[in-house]
Amino acid sequence: HEKALLPPLLLLAAAAPDDAAGAALHARLLLLLSASAHYAQLPLLHQPAEYPLSRALPLLYHLVASDALRGRVAAAGAERGEEAPLLRLHEWAYLAGFVPLELFVSVVHPHLLSPRLPFLPLLATSVYCAVGVHYCTGLAYAFWAQQRQRPDIVEEGGRRGQGAAKPD
Repeated sequence: HEKALLPPLLLLAAAAPDDAAGAALHARLLLLLSASAHYAQLPLLHQPAEYPLSRALPLLYHLVASDALRGRVAAAGAERGEEAPLLRLHEWAYLAGFVPLELFVSVVHPHLLSPRLPFLPLLATSVYCAVGVHYCTGLAYAFWAQQRQRPDIVEEGGRRGQGAAKPD
């Protein structure tokens, strides 16, 4: 089930709205879903030799992606003089929650609970990532609804289209 998150991420990475509100929502959705998806993949890399790289690569990806998306959102909002934070406070709190989760999975559980509850780290990881994925489902719906309301995707004759381009 963890790998099922990769196709939506690929589709999301290809979407690039050019309006400020769409770019901001797209950035939030991409950062939050990719954080949940990447962290959900980490239990598949369970060898001790894989640990440093498996934690460093997603962190590096998120640092680069946030910087790139921050620039994109700033460029999209520049014409209206808007500058908003990339993520909302509760979304930052969700991302920060991966730190205590990682401490529990890597430090606390192996030393205190490992023999009695061997699957607790997988359960905690799955539940925490599922919360993020469900939240992103709501954001994806909001993104879809916002893009449907854009006037440049209305077909001739006044009907709503599925993204039909205007004729030149």
